[in-house]
Amino acid sequence: MPIISKIGARHWKVRVVYATIFGILITGAVTMIYPLLLMLAGSVKSQTDFYHIAPLPRFWNSDRVLFQKYAESKYDVRIDHLEMAWWEEIGSWRKIEPIVAADGQLVEAFLDWRREVDLPPDWYALGHAGGGGMLPINARLFRRKMYKQYDGDIDACRLAMAIPYNSWVAVSPPTDSMGYSRRYNPQFEGIELPYREFKESRPVHDRMIFNIDAVFWRTYLKPKYTSDINEYNRLHSTNHDSYHDVFLTHRVPADGLIRQDWEAFVRTELNLAFVRLQPELAAPYGQHIALKYADSIDEFNRSYGTAYRSLAEIPFPLTVPTSPIARVDWNDFITDPQACPVESITVYGPRQAFEEYVAQRRDVSPAAISPLKLPIAAVDYHDVMSHRSALRWEFTTRNYKQVLAYILLHGRGIVNTLIYCFLAISTALLVNPLAAYALSRYKLPATYAILLFCMATMAFPGEVTMIPGFLLLKRFPLWPIVAGAATFVIALWAFGRIMPNRSEVLRMTLALGLGIVVGAWGIPVIMQRPNITLLNTFWALILPGMANGFFIFLLKGFFDSLPRELYEAAEIDGAGEWTKFWTITMSLSQPVLAVIALGAFTGAYSAFMMALIIIPDQDMWTLMVWIFQLQSISHQSVVYASLVIAAMPTFLVFVFCQNIIIRGIVVPVEK
Repeated sequence: MPIISKIGARHWKVRVVYATIFGILITGAVTMIYPLLLMLAGSVKSQTDFYHIAPLPRFWNSDRVLFQKYAESKYDVRIDHLEMAWWEEIGSWRKIEPIVAADGQLVEAFLDWRREVDLPPDWYALGHAGGGGMLPINARLFRRKMYKQYDGDIDACRLAMAIPYNSWVAVSPPTDSMGYSRRYNPQFEGIELPYREFKESRPVHDRMIFNIDAVFWRTYLKPKYTSDINEYNRLHSTNHDSYHDVFLTHRVPADGLIRQDWEAFVRTELNLAFVRLQPELAAPYGQHIALKYADSIDEFNRSYGTAYRSLAEIPFPLTVPTSPIARVDWNDFITDPQACPVESITVYGPRQAFEEYVAQRRDVSPAAISPLKLPIAAVDYHDVMSHRSALRWEFTTRNYKQVLAYILLHGRGIVNTLIYCFLAISTALLVNPLAAYALSRYKLPATYAILLFCMATMAFPGEVTMIPGFLLLKRFPLWPIVAGAATFVIALWAFGRIMPNRSEVLRMTLALGLGIVVGAWGIPVIMQRPNITLLNTFWALILPGMANGFFIFLLKGFFDSLPRELYEAAEIDGAGEWTKFWTITMSLSQPVLAVIALGAFTGAYSAFMMALIIIPDQDMWTLMVWIFQLQSISHQSVVYASLVIAAMPTFLVFVFCQNIIIRGIVVPVEK
């Protein structure tokens, strides 16, 4: 019978009460769902939009934020690399705005040039390759390529690459975003070989093309003359409106301070991949080599691994050689103003190649259109607008893919967690019901004292018992326990035969005392090392939580509510104690056992601190320990994604088992 009748429910006051109740419930639901949405939205963010708190990611419906995230990802979370590509002072990813190209034909020409011309690999770096504690698409794909190449054998990869990888998570693309600088020294061996192959296979819009004019401004002119163009104009007697008018020319300027700037930058700072020498330097280069190797062709051949018969046969490289030793000699020659006149040095990079392409399309000479500022910023915005759906999907799933890759590539993390959860549930459903059944069936005088002792263990936080638990598991007295238990059983049987007329309490007390003496004193005296270590075993994880005071208390109360007539009928039918326990008690206790199983699963699945302490071996680490390690090296948004993934198993268990759980709560109340 309802509390409020149908007629009474029609009154406006009752309807107000109903509306208030539903309003409170809806408000409570919102207060639960809103934080969940905040965490879900935070799990797909990055450095650009992480500080904007909203239940939905902004890049889902904002092209501006999507462009910011794209720039951040492509330039590896390095704002200085973005500024050197766009030739702009940005300062922050959140200051990036959509770009409208002033010359649409120039952007189209750049897109065609980028697609049609096979650029040298040293002229660009691969974007979306890392940075900021995140794992962009090209970093993931390169790791997958190496994983397939070595069939998942990290040891083979470690030996082949000569890099001490400890797992596949450590495999990442080598950094080449500094390829504009003289300090970058490309290698043509080891990890560089598969990386260069991978870099050339990626789409052209993933390339960070080096804008050496912007590099000249960002790394040389700005530190030397400040960011104020007026200071530069004053010292150089020029009248530029901005640094965008100061290009790194193909040849050295005629005179003045700009000539000194050009020579200093090209000789010492610019990557040798953008430097060309004129053929008339062949003789001075030969003299430079002869001087360095003391006119000894044998010394030269030993250093270069060649077989020339004389120094005259050595070819003169107009561009930088690939051999490391030859690259060093070529660099030494260029930095020597006496041996290498600056008039014979030229600069040839992406802008010069693009100018030649545009000049050919317009049927004019390159000098007629030079200089052309590379429209890299406008092209990046065009790439974003052309791949909006794919980029939104990538940024939505990127952090989750990173977490899953981290978990799956760490060997036995998932397997260890499954085994641990299975053993924890099994032992919880065996030990706790046995203890509760004994307290319920046998009315001991000290029953409530025992229950109080079991419940008292909950008063101490787990951190208090970590160190004692670690020491106990490190030196676990297995043999004293086994010997003491065996002595107790044998002595109890013997005292029953020898002293059948004595009280059972006396016989048990004597047997227990003898067992304690044997276990605590006899075995340690006989055996020099009676203890064993349980560290790095599943026993170390299971034993500390095998018996739970709250579970025993809950089960004991449930068992007390079962009808005693069932046990009396079973005794009349000749059922033993085990039959009554298993057939009657356990069969009627499935709802509360489901609650026990859920609690054991939750405790085992979420344990990481104790598991981290007692399991030093990484091969035995559980999922939570690996996720904890991931959080220490990743961006905050990746941490959010790991929390979402970690919560999924418990969420699914609750969704599919909620009826059983509710029965476990309702049935004891009904009884």
